[in-house]
Amino acid sequence: MENVQGSQDRNCLQAFINVQLCLNVFREMGMPFTMRDRILDFGSGDGWMVYAFRKLGYRAYGADMAPAAPRVTRLMEQEGLSQPGDSATGLIDKDKYRIPFEDDSFDVVVSWEVMEHVQDHRSALSEIKRVLKPGGRSFHVFPARYRPMEPHILVPFATMIQSRPYLLFWSLMGFGDGKGLSAWQTACKEHDFLKHQTRYLSKKEIRQLVEADFGNAEFVERHLWKYNGGKSGFIYRSLKRLGLQRAIPLATVLLSPFGRRAVFFAKPLSQAEPTSEQPNHQAVSHWAA
Repeated sequence: MENVQGSQDRNCLQAFINVQLCLNVFREMGMPFTMRDRILDFGSGDGWMVYAFRKLGYRAYGADMAPAAPRVTRLMEQEGLSQPGDSATGLIDKDKYRIPFEDDSFDVVVSWEVMEHVQDHRSALSEIKRVLKPGGRSFHVFPARYRPMEPHILVPFATMIQSRPYLLFWSLMGFGDGKGLSAWQTACKEHDFLKHQTRYLSKKEIRQLVEADFGNAEFVERHLWKYNGGKSGFIYRSLKRLGLQRAIPLATVLLSPFGRRAVFFAKPLSQAEPTSEQPNHQAVSHWAA
């Protein structure tokens, strides 16, 4: 029970860190959140980011395939952040694969390490566009395709190489977490997860998909680095201390393919659609980690 409690507390703390990073990035972009903004956490999982946004006074909602964790729902009700029967999180329709909110109903849509799980990015982006108001902004953070260590199963370069023999080799070397399974069983389990629950796109693919629906896309890892407490934040602060601020943009371009991607885009103010092939609405098999 203590381990479960500790894990939940860590998830809550991480959610506040992620929310603050989102707020800082939007501020750097010159488009800060306001208390009037209606925010959607796309792929909200247990609901901790929705809780964190609301705790800070923002009008946040979540959407996911599975319901939010009971503890998070209970906390929001106990603290007056949501009312009974008026859930802060909604379920994505598993048959129609639609976000459970009306057209043009959000000022902001964000996600944190969700997009690498989406199988049909066209459908996901189309749904994000549908629920965004004209002029609404969207920001997404996710592991990069060329990250040296796949962040979920912790196998080197499994973001790109996902064959069973490859995974078996690393399982035999002690990588991954088979939880009592044999090396081959572990490799098969990891292969199934990677095949059905991850899809790592290149920067070019991401840009093409986003611009097809929105007509604009900007990678803003430089802003994420500025406020991040991890390795990228250390590099940012080190370059700044050395007086090499001008090298920061180049460093983000060179190193982001091996770490995290952060993409920002906005829904056009006019009703005119970007000139591109109209995306279809096929099923998204996995929206949240």
